[in-house]
Amino acid sequence: MKKPDGFPGQISFVMPEKIVALIRKNPLISDLYLTDIGYYPQASHHFRERGTGTTQYILIYCVDGQGEISVGKTWHTLATDQFFIIPPGTSHTYHSDEQIPWSIYWIHFAGAKAGLFARLACQSIAIERGKTSRVNDRIELFSEIFRNLDRGFSIETLEFVNLALTYLLSSFTHIGQFRLVKEAGEHDPIAQSINFMLENLSRKLRLDEIASQTGLSASYYSTLFQKRTGHSPIEYFIQLKIQRACRLLDNSGWLIADVSRETGFEDQFYFSRTFRKVMGMSPAEYRKRRV
Repeated sequence: MKKPDGFPGQISFVMPEKIVALIRKNPLISDLYLTDIGYYPQASHHFRERGTGTTQYILIYCVDGQGEISVGKTWHTLATDQFFIIPPGTSHTYHSDEQIPWSIYWIHFAGAKAGLFARLACQSIAIERGKTSRVNDRIELFSEIFRNLDRGFSIETLEFVNLALTYLLSSFTHIGQFRLVKEAGEHDPIAQSINFMLENLSRKLRLDEIASQTGLSASYYSTLFQKRTGHSPIEYFIQLKIQRACRLLDNSGWLIADVSRETGFEDQFYFSRTFRKVMGMSPAEYRKRRV
């Protein structure tokens, strides 16, 4: 079974050719622009094969699971927290792993400056998670583009999302500079641990695992965190998860089960109970209220 798309919870936007033509005529964004962008979560049986490639560069960013990409006759594994850029006019095939299917963000981009953002093409590049990695911030950039495109293809929207594209691509090509904003709090154990939580909203974290990021004992760290924030570390982590769930409920058409999995709750009923405890209403009530 092979699927090019059609995955539960997926998000995708394909620019009509007439819209792309407008972009090419706009001097503000014509030198770097996207033609397609999306997110495929837990994309079982995902498969694409293009014998002559595409006319755009393709960036694939794996945030969970893994898969393989073939460029020419060379196969590359693309694992969690890695990205890969395929140049235009290049024969390629890619597919999700059968046992641990990938969740990927992807972009097709073009323009006179596109090649300058593809100097690391045809290789799997790792983005290691850490105290200053800003993985969640990068994902929020994708989400911001999705939210804008969901409102249509007005001139203002096209300009904004393609200006944002430059920053998004820079988060891959200039990783050190992208992370500098977090380094101011690198020696603050509470800031360190919150950064770690934000990078791992789709996981279950234990107190000792969070505390280990700060070099403090779990008991001392927990006391310090409670004093600084008014919440225990686990309570705070759950609140961050629910905040992420609210953004997904507000800005995507995902099923509640998909939102639950995305925020690290394997049991949808436990997710709903936790959501109600934090927000005072169920996820379904929250979504209905926001319409």
